[in-house]
Formats: sequence, C-alpha cells, structure tokens
Amino acid sequence: MTGHQHQRSLEPFAHPGTIIYDRKYEVDDQATIRVVHFHPGETGKGLPIVIVPGLSSVMESFRRLLQDITRTHSIVYVETREKPSSKIRENCRFDIPAFGRDIEVALSMAGLKENGYILAGYSLGAAAIMEGYNRLTVKPAHLVLAEPVPQFRIPAWSLPLARWAPQIYPILKPFAKWYMRNFMIDTGKDPEVMHIVERALDSADPYKLGQTLLSVHRFKAWNRLQEIDRPTLIVSTSADTLHHHADIIRMKDLINSCTLLDLADNKRTHNHEMGEILRRIS
Repeated sequence: MTGHQHQRSLEPFAHPGTIIYDRKYEVDDQATIRVVHFHPGETGKGLPIVIVPGLSSVMESFRRLLQDITRTHSIVYVETREKPSSKIRENCRFDIPAFGRDIEVALSMAGLKENGYILAGYSLGAAAIMEGYNRLTVKPAHLVLAEPVPQFRIPAWSLPLARWAPQIYPILKPFAKWYMRNFMIDTGKDPEVMHIVERALDSADPYKLGQTLLSVHRFKAWNRLQEIDRPTLIVSTSADTLHHHADIIRMKDLINSCTLLDLADNKRTHNHEMGEILRRIS
C-alpha cells in the first residue's frame, strides 16, 4: 500500500468534515489500483460500505451518493484496474477474475473484517463481485448489486474496434457516444445513464478500455450465483435499456436470500435515495 494522504481535490465528493485518504494498493504483480477511503469522523455509524463502480466509471457519477452517505458512514471506494488511475505492468489481465482479485485484495488491505462491512457493486463492479465472491477472505454482512451484469452482451462487430482503440480512440469515442445514444440507451426514460457513459468514455484509458471489452465479452456469472451465501439486494433500473432487466430478474431467482428493488433509472441509484437504502442495510 502506498500514498495514503488527505486529498483536498476529493472534498467536493464528500460531506463537509469528512476525512479522506487517497491510497494505492498493489493488488498483484500486474496492477496497482486506487482505493479512496472516506471517514465521517466521530459522527460515523453503521457498517463501512465498499463501493465498486462500473466499467471506466468516474467518481463524478457518484458525487451525489458519496456526499450523502459520507454524512454517516465510512466508505471504501475501489477503482478496479481498467480505470485511468491504475498503474499496470506488461501483460496485465483485464478479465473479470482479475477485477475480482482487485476487490479481494483491496478488502483485505483495507482492514475490513468478516461480516463487518457492506459490499456494493455497480454493473462491471457487480460482475467482479459475483465472480470473485467465493474467493473473498473476508466476506461482507450484505451484498448490494446495482444494475448487475451477469453476462456482457457486447456486439461482435465492435470487438475489432476495441482491439484498435489506442490508435483510433479520437475517432472511436464520438462514434461510440452516437451509437450508444441512438441504439442502446433510451435517453428519454433514463438520461442519467447517458451522462455516466459519456463521462466514462471521456476519461477512459483507451488501451485499458479496449482490453477490458476484449476480455469480458465471454463472461457469464450464472454458475457463480448459487455460491453467494450472504443476504443480497439487487437494485435494478428497468428504464435503463443498456442493462438487461430480464437477466436481473433471472439473477434474483438464482441467488439465495435475495431481494429485488427496482429504482427505475440511474439518477435514483446514484443519489441520496440509494444512500438511504445503504443506510437501512447497514
């Protein structure tokens, strides 16, 4: 672990008075990832909450949620290795088991205890949790899977573009935004998800993003779900056409002790309403 220090640049993402540490965790010989700790000081209560965002998602997309939940709870915000904040070495893997290992090591290095925290993942973060759950050395008291992706349905025609992403990203990025807006996302029903995608594309490391898309498109979590042995809340967004609601309903039936809550859109899953849900669980 390296570089644990207070970061003024992160203050806008937290409730006033929150103590913030921006840390680097060397998770294996391939990658060092960023893990941000938010501590509300003496006002803290309930179990710490670990948040693992989605594919290339930036903290800006979680600003309202973090500002709300840090009023009362400690947060461990884990940026997996495809984020621009990671440091990678030659032959770094970007498959879902590698992301699961990022989470596994981060939980151990953060000093979290068995049944002593809530583990919440969004989209790709949820997929990594599902994949790596059985290997966790310290398991949570409760799982929250927000807009989980048990199977990545990436168009086959896009994979050659992902392979060339570092070379063609200035052209690829506006095309990707156009395609997502017109063919994959209903911006009338859920405009927030388009903002999340645009922020992710604007900040993405083209090489890491391309390698991730090439690595995860065959991933399926269906045979992993019955291994989950903690109470689980799935938070779906039925208005979000980017995530497949039918897959999420199927997940609910395969996970033991599982509850499904539909918040309809991404604005609600990324603000104070989600914060209140996490508070009730913890």
